[in-house]
Amino acid sequence: MREVESDISFLRNYLTKELVTKEDMYLFRKQGKDYKVIDKDWTQVRDQLVNMRINGGFPYLTVNDGDYNRNGELYLKHEYEGIELDLKYLEKVIPYIYQLWGRGVHMESIVEKKQVLFSYDGKGLHRKYLLRKEKFGNYKTNITFKNSKRAM
Repeated sequence: MREVESDISFLRNYLTKELVTKEDMYLFRKQGKDYKVIDKDWTQVRDQLVNMRINGGFPYLTVNDGDYNRNGELYLKHEYEGIELDLKYLEKVIPYIYQLWGRGVHMESIVEKKQVLFSYDGKGLHRKYLLRKEKFGNYKTNITFKNSKRAM
């Protein structure tokens, strides 16, 4: 079987509803100190296991801009495929990317179904939620002006 099937094709072809039910498999998420079951649908369980093996389990990142803000800053984008970035790992890795790049580093991703931009300026990691402009597929920052409820 190993000669014919990869891990991904094996999961797609042989992880059945019956097996997922029999083995009581489910998706869960840590919330505070506890873990919570978020999905028991067998197709979601199978697809999550498959996605975890795509690209060796590593997130797929692209360089969107090497001169972001016209200041030589690096803008990376996590191509979200249903699996969020490990934020504790991101907090440790992004300073090293900054050290290699020599300027600010920004990484766009999705956290809890919201578009987020992480930025590291050499002093600390900052998180900014982005609002989607559906018409153009671009993003805008949620900025509230003093004495105004208008967002830019």
